[in-house]
Amino acid sequence: MTRFLRDAVVTIVLLIVIVCVVAYASVSQGGLSADATPGPVERTIAGRLVQLSIPADSRNQANPFAANAEAWRDAADHFGDHCATCHGKDGRGHTDIGQYMYPKVPDLSSQTTQQMTDGALFYIIQNGVRWTGMPGWQKEHSPEETWKLVSFVRHVPSLPLAEPEESHEHHHR
Repeated sequence: MTRFLRDAVVTIVLLIVIVCVVAYASVSQGGLSADATPGPVERTIAGRLVQLSIPADSRNQANPFAANAEAWRDAADHFGDHCATCHGKDGRGHTDIGQYMYPKVPDLSSQTTQQMTDGALFYIIQNGVRWTGMPGWQKEHSPEETWKLVSFVRHVPSLPLAEPEESHEHHHR
């Protein structure tokens, strides 16, 4: 038992040292600026934390509108009103707000997003994602509306690309 404890302590200390070195290297190279592009380690850790934040029973939920090929249309206006400011009209995140958030707004047509389960997408829309700009909408959206938004997200890869939004110049004194 003593050898096990010693090995466990050594492993934990080694992991702490590695995390500290990676954190220091990240901060010393780019600081904590929201303009910096996250490195592969940060993206991996952030992606894993998002996955860990979704309870298994939520991840396994099925979209009751999955068989309805037109359900996404019921959510299109809702997406335009509530989501397009950050995610863009086409769901790809190419907006002034989406591009300047940290982390950047995900492209809903990406393989990473499309590989998520319907239940995971539902959970994220309802509960948000900590330390990002994604709010939880459960007080604003009924479960039915959210499931239809999941259907909309599934349809995003087939949407035509939106014209790039014109950047509005801001003048600060």
